[in-house]
Amino acid sequence: MKSFSSVIKEGSIEANVEKVLYERNTGQPGVITEQWSAGYPQIQGPMQSGTRFRIYVDGEADPSLDYDVFLFHGIGLGGEQPADNPPWGTRRVGRTANGGGLYNTFRIPYSVSIRVTVTTPYSGLFWYIIRGVENYPLVLGDLQLPNNTRLRLYKNVNVSLQPYEFLILADPKSSAGALFLVTIAATNSEGAPQYLEACFRAIIDGEQTSFLSSGTEDMFLSAYYFDSGPFHLENSGVTVLSSDASTMSAYKYFENDPILFSESLLLLWRAGETPDGPEGCPSDFPPPGEGQRRRQSFRMPSPSGTTSVVTYALVYQW
Repeated sequence: MKSFSSVIKEGSIEANVEKVLYERNTGQPGVITEQWSAGYPQIQGPMQSGTRFRIYVDGEADPSLDYDVFLFHGIGLGGEQPADNPPWGTRRVGRTANGGGLYNTFRIPYSVSIRVTVTTPYSGLFWYIIRGVENYPLVLGDLQLPNNTRLRLYKNVNVSLQPYEFLILADPKSSAGALFLVTIAATNSEGAPQYLEACFRAIIDGEQTSFLSSGTEDMFLSAYYFDSGPFHLENSGVTVLSSDASTMSAYKYFENDPILFSESLLLLWRAGETPDGPEGCPSDFPPPGEGQRRRQSFRMPSPSGTTSVVTYALVYQW
């Protein structure tokens, strides 16, 4: 094993031009272990929403990872504005400065080569750090992943959903793998938070639907429409939250509670939720059969308006 590291200090970057930040081609396998970036000026500078990183693995023409720098770090819907965001961080991701200070320790594997580029909406100055290790094991939680593993990004950008409409968050096929991260940024046209009633679902290897949460905020390990406000924890966090909870951005890692598949994964979310029935979230165990009455008196709130969402799902595949 051998470590490598590279930096750019106060480099000049031109708007809307893809710039190479780092390239390595030694013929040896490796894993990127950390990236950090910052930019100047802080407003209308290189580190804004719309700054686009691309990571090309093993000479591929289309990058495995092509992402908005803020959404990749769990921050969406205005969360890039520095005034309302004090420094925060976890061992996997964080933001520690107004002009960026965005870091992640996502493990990004490759077999022979890797190339990292950035495209920014504004010209300015740019700082960047990247580190990695050659011939390094790739571990997710306490599970060592196969040598041929790749990290893939599945995304939806500015999709508008009507009440109860479903959205596919990730659909890897013909491979085994593990879900690593889900990020969702959503806002409702009527300022209504009831879309958060939605339960996340997974169909693993084409089998019966597995429900991953009893609501959207529950998926991110909160409750009651995030009524305690934003938080940044190791397993999950809420980075943006309006006072009425109709706008939110949140992340969830699956390192300590792995979602694994052998052949395929279909990850689903929807705008709002229905109780029980063939498409609804179960209200009991075992789930009530068709036509059976719910055992509790709670009436699930109905969603309204249009919900606009951006979603990122990172999946390790082999």
